[in-house]
Amino acid sequence: MHPPPLLPTHHLSDWPDCQLEMHCCKGVSLYPTKLLIEKRGDLLIRLAVDKLRCAACGKKPAPVYLCAGHREHSGGSPADWAIELVPKR
Repeated sequence: MHPPPLLPTHHLSDWPDCQLEMHCCKGVSLYPTKLLIEKRGDLLIRLAVDKLRCAACGKKPAPVYLCAGHREHSGGSPADWAIELVPKR
């Protein structure tokens, strides 16, 4: 399945059943958009991604994906789709 278009005006609430997949020094972390909304409010996706930091090293994670469904690394099925928000360093 192809991902839907991601617009600069989209907020976290526009993707309520998705999650951010963040890669950094401790591996991969999944952060549901609903949880981000509870903790930080309904930010624009680009602002929410700009504020992300690794819990271990404090750096910005890269790559970061917006995903629908679970990813393979967590033992689930492949994501229905994933949009790269931050490229790999």
